[in-house]
Amino acid sequence: MGNYYTKFQDYIDRIDRGAWVEIGVDRGEGSTQFFSNLAKDHATRFYAVDADIDQITRIQNTLRVDNQIPDHITVVHSTGEEFLKEFAENAQDNKISFAYLDNFDWDYQLNDAGESPGVYQDHKDNYRNKFGLEMTNINSQIAHLAQAIQLVPLMTDNAVVVCDDTWYIPREGIYSGKCSAAIPFLLMSGFKELDRSGFRNNSGCVFGKFNKD
Repeated sequence: MGNYYTKFQDYIDRIDRGAWVEIGVDRGEGSTQFFSNLAKDHATRFYAVDADIDQITRIQNTLRVDNQIPDHITVVHSTGEEFLKEFAENAQDNKISFAYLDNFDWDYQLNDAGESPGVYQDHKDNYRNKFGLEMTNINSQIAHLAQAIQLVPLMTDNAVVVCDDTWYIPREGIYSGKCSAAIPFLLMSGFKELDRSGFRNNSGCVFGKFNKD
C-alpha cells in the first residue's frame, strides 16, 4: 500500500534491538531503501528477502553505495519460509525485532465466479514459470501464515510486524488480504493490532507485542 510501510517509524523506540526483515522487496514503492536507511541510523542488521532473482538483482543495484552493498544490509534470494528456516538454524542468540510481510501477490481482480479477467495474467505466468506455483489468494494466505508461524518464535520480546495489502472488514469482523490468515496466529501469539488503514490494494496493518508495557 503506497507508503504505509513508513508507519513502522511510530514504533521504533518500543522494539528491542534485533534484526529487521523485509520479505518481498519493493517494486518501486521505496520500502526497501527506507528500511535500509533506518536500519543504518539504528545500527541494525537489515535483511531484504525475495524469491524473484530479477527483483533481487534490481534491488541490489538500488541499494549499492559506491558500487557496494552497505555492510548492514544482507540481500537474500529466497522464499520467506526458507529464509526464516535458515535464520532459525543459524541465528544462535540473534532475534528479529521487526518484520515487513509483503510478498506473495494478491489477486484483486476476481469476479463473482472466482475468475480473474486477465489483468494479472503476466504475474500469474511469472509465478507459474519461475516458482512452479499458482498465484491464488489461498496460496498467498498460506505463504504468509507459514511465515508468521516460523517468525514468531524468532522475535524479540518487544517486536512489530507490518502486514501490507491487508485490511479489516467491519461487517464480517475479519481481515482479508495477504496476511489475513497470519493475523489470527499473531493474535494467538500475544500480538495486538496497533494500527490499520485503507482497503484492498491500498491497505495495511501493524501488529506488535510489548512486554515493557
